[in-house]
Amino acid sequence: MRLRLAQGLVVLLGLGMGLAAPAQTAKESRTPTQASDSEVKTAKFSDADAARVLDRFRQALESYNQRGLLKLFDAGKMPDYPAFRDQVQQFFDKYEAFQVQYRITQVSDEEHVGVALADFQVEATPNEEASPNVRRQVQLRLVLAWEEKKWKIVDLAPRGLFN
Repeated sequence: MRLRLAQGLVVLLGLGMGLAAPAQTAKESRTPTQASDSEVKTAKFSDADAARVLDRFRQALESYNQRGLLKLFDAGKMPDYPAFRDQVQQFFDKYEAFQVQYRITQVSDEEHVGVALADFQVEATPNEEASPNVRRQVQLRLVLAWEEKKWKIVDLAPRGLFN
């Protein structure tokens, strides 16, 4: 009987250790996207960060989500944000659909901000059926700052993209 009790304890102990090991391994092998807030705040702006922001930018335009597009920007830090917001409003009023393509050409981390340059193309379908589609190609420059848990756009050039 003592032998069975000892074997049962060994099995329970082994199971307990087996359950604890994966949790420890998962904690030790965290990916950067699973890092804690304090770890992320000290992280540099990366190619992956630029790609994430530009993809959200593309998705907001292609899904015709003006509010989602404006949420990518930091209204408090962006120079002349109200005029920019109005310009985006007029852009959405004038066109009914967008197709976007981009290619990131440069990413840098400069004193508390990230900078991304991209070859950016947007094709816009006007609300008026008689008008042809409009295609704009620009070298887009985004300046981003860390805001709470994500990068937000604090400046964009050229703003004429939304004319």
